[in-house]
Amino acid sequence: MLQGSAGYKVANALMMKGAWLCCVIGGAYFGAAALAAMLALSIWRREITQDLPFVLLLGGIGLCLDTFWMYAGVLDYGQAAVMLPLGIAVAPVWIVMLWLAVGLSIRHSLYFLVNRPLFGALLVGCSSPLSYLAGERFDAVVIPSVQGLAVLAAVWVILFYLVFQRAKTALTAV
Repeated sequence: MLQGSAGYKVANALMMKGAWLCCVIGGAYFGAAALAAMLALSIWRREITQDLPFVLLLGGIGLCLDTFWMYAGVLDYGQAAVMLPLGIAVAPVWIVMLWLAVGLSIRHSLYFLVNRPLFGALLVGCSSPLSYLAGERFDAVVIPSVQGLAVLAAVWVILFYLVFQRAKTALTAV
């Protein structure tokens, strides 16, 4: 089932919002539970094989991009950043989990944006700073400069245009 039923789309959207809350407020522990629920539903519905490429792609992009934002001074995750050997810090686990959750939503609750890549990219890009600002209100991230969020939004517009365009191509080829 390419797009899934309407009920599954609604469930996926609610789980995506729940994952955001769990990750931002509860960190990796609560985020893991929310992500596990999304994964279990994808497996149960036999969607995981088609979802997995988007999950892996967005998980990798999210790790790299949010780590870049840390080093560029756009975002500060403080103690939540993961310290690797040699003193290298990378984005927190919980933010990568959010990217994974988005990957689990591309073919389902975000499908309407896949069919409209430019609209989807503009919507996601313009709302991304609001998501980070909300995260700041929950003390999950510090935003040293609001101007950096404009750059972040522009990057998200380009990124999600490419992601939605790739998803559209992949989903119409099936």
